[in-house]
Amino acid sequence: MYIDTHAHFDMCMKDADRKETDILAIMNNENVQRAVHVSIDVEGLIWSYNFSKAHKDEGILFTLGIHPSSNASDQELKILSEMVETVKRNNDVSLLFGIGETGLDYYRMRKPVDMQKKSFEFQLDLAIRNNLPVIVHSREAFEDTFSVLQKRAPVKGIMHCFSGDAAMARKVLDLGMHVSFAGNVTFKKAAALQEAAAYVPEDRLLLETDAPFLTPVPFRGKPNWPENVVHTYKFVAELRKQPLAKLIDTIEENFTLINSAG
Repeated sequence: MYIDTHAHFDMCMKDADRKETDILAIMNNENVQRAVHVSIDVEGLIWSYNFSKAHKDEGILFTLGIHPSSNASDQELKILSEMVETVKRNNDVSLLFGIGETGLDYYRMRKPVDMQKKSFEFQLDLAIRNNLPVIVHSREAFEDTFSVLQKRAPVKGIMHCFSGDAAMARKVLDLGMHVSFAGNVTFKKAAALQEAAAYVPEDRLLLETDAPFLTPVPFRGKPNWPENVVHTYKFVAELRKQPLAKLIDTIEENFTLINSAG
């Protein structure tokens, strides 16, 4: 059983012909039986919750969070917190995989640094209070991201779409976090990232698509879909010189452990 630990189903469907049922059917055909839909803004929180409830029998979990490139006013952070309470009151915590994605993004800098940091810290504390994993996004902001996380270490969560080298991976691991690799690990010029993927211990490793972004080889340049996580699995298994079946079992064990954390 393959697992896509991070995808944006709403974005996948936005500019494509595939409907929800099409995406899920193709995933099932490729033996991708679990996936996490990740929220990025307040406007998508209810959709995320409803999507997971509608497809829980097909292995869909969801997160609640605000991306560093999304608006995060005090009111929006309050709405996020209230949404977590709603899920708890409805006894649907088993579907709530974590808080996020949150973090820092200095590449696009769509929101001021102070807003990004305030939102990141708020969501970290929200995750800690509710004993949930936090899904962290960090782009060209590793040192500041690490500094925020270090103050709350050990941290239960995932550094999603990791893009650093082995030394940076070591820092993330020292925080107690899991490290997740997306399709960019398959890119020809991603030597440092591949070194990191070979370095991360088995019990901290996860894989994802981040669909519709970062489509892995051999489909690079085309829209990404959750079923493409299969190609990342195959690449990483070869990279780590281990049987594919062993890697599949490893990711499932790690995912199950994180998912039972709450």
